[in-house]
Amino acid sequence: MAGINEKPDPPISAYQFKTNLFDIEKSTEEGKKRTFTGVAYSGEVIQSHYYWGDVIFDLDTIKMKTPLGALIDHDPGRRAGVVRSTTNDHQNGLKVAGDLLSNKNGQEVAQDSDEGYPWEMSVYIVPGSIEVFEKGEVVVNGRTLKGPVTIFRNGVIREVSFCALGADDNTSAVAASHTPKQFNKQEDTDVTELEQLKADNQKLTTERDNAVTELKQFKETKRTEDIAALETELKTQFSAEDKTAYTAMDDSTFAFAAKQLRQFSVGGQQTPSTTQSNQTNPVLAHLFTHQANSGQAGAGQAQGSTLDHAFNQFAAAQK
Repeated sequence: MAGINEKPDPPISAYQFKTNLFDIEKSTEEGKKRTFTGVAYSGEVIQSHYYWGDVIFDLDTIKMKTPLGALIDHDPGRRAGVVRSTTNDHQNGLKVAGDLLSNKNGQEVAQDSDEGYPWEMSVYIVPGSIEVFEKGEVVVNGRTLKGPVTIFRNGVIREVSFCALGADDNTSAVAASHTPKQFNKQEDTDVTELEQLKADNQKLTTERDNAVTELKQFKETKRTEDIAALETELKTQFSAEDKTAYTAMDDSTFAFAAKQLRQFSVGGQQTPSTTQSNQTNPVLAHLFTHQANSGQAGAGQAQGSTLDHAFNQFAAAQK
């Protein structure tokens, strides 16, 4: 039974198909253009394509206008030749013939071929319509096929390319000739492994982000507890502004600030004769006492200088 393919828009690589090797004529005369021939499509079913499954091009409706560009690896910036003529029948498939350009790309193809390099043809075809036969039989290119099979109708070949063997092992193309299934199974395996690697990478990224969030929450909770413990120890209540400042400190700065506050509180408990307003922070009361008595001589003066120095250290740490 036939149906219209409802897959999402495929990547460009799904329309690029490897075919057979190019036959590049050996150089015979000085200045004569080098020619090439090849089978752009054999007419057989392309088995186990990574995107389409089993797929076949309808040779009766296929279109290929000449002259047609011949590129290297489907790169428009690497023009290497021109297809001048084509032949098309069910028995021999779609054959092409053309000549190489005299530019560096054409010379590269010719020179590598002369040294024995097996350039492989790849075609870029854009189908006019795509039919999917899930069940039953259908005749295409004189061959009776059983579903499921995908049929490209009214396909237009936009260009052919000289490709290095193995250049498309990322499944950007598969052989558009009668190719054993094992080759395409390996491509399917590569695609599956790539998808698995992407999934594993996403999982690791999520786990890392969750761990960072948990660590941040733990540190915030720990700092809140440390501030509350410091208030209890010093028998004071920090303002909301002070708590915000202490929360924003890194661990070393907060530890230093807490140490200084403890030192300021030592000996700074108020006596009845020196009791100040309840609004005065008892942590700083001792500093105020020594600043008020800074004119006295002896040990008190030395002690006041020491505390002033400690307070300056604390203030510098806050900055």
